[in-house]
Amino acid sequence: MSTPSPASVDLPFTVEAALKVLHWGTLTVGSPFSHQQLAQWCDRFWCHYLHDDAPAELKPLLPILTAVETQWDLFLVNTYSFEELRTGAFEQARMPIEWFEEWLQEANDQTLPIDRLNPPPLPVVRPGDAA
Repeated sequence: MSTPSPASVDLPFTVEAALKVLHWGTLTVGSPFSHQQLAQWCDRFWCHYLHDDAPAELKPLLPILTAVETQWDLFLVNTYSFEELRTGAFEQARMPIEWFEEWLQEANDQTLPIDRLNPPPLPVVRPGDAA
């Protein structure tokens, strides 16, 4: 009898979902998905816009999500032997949490609302101006 394959991340391809996925990667316990599943979702997100132009708010995320999936592959190749790669399941494999923390910070920096990036100037108050 075979073990059922774990569910994949079923989220829309949005900024909010990407931030949630990256946050899950930072959790040492309590993430609903493995790093493998998170990397696979990042790959699906990126591939979704491979031939179509991504909306402007998503474009800054694409290199970050591509990095997650690419680093997952490199992590596996650099961590496991050829035989382990050929025969193994990697649901329990975990990349360093710090990588997800960096990706999450970069994503947050890239996706700040425009009004937070360019706050309106503070009013100039001169002596004698009415309060």
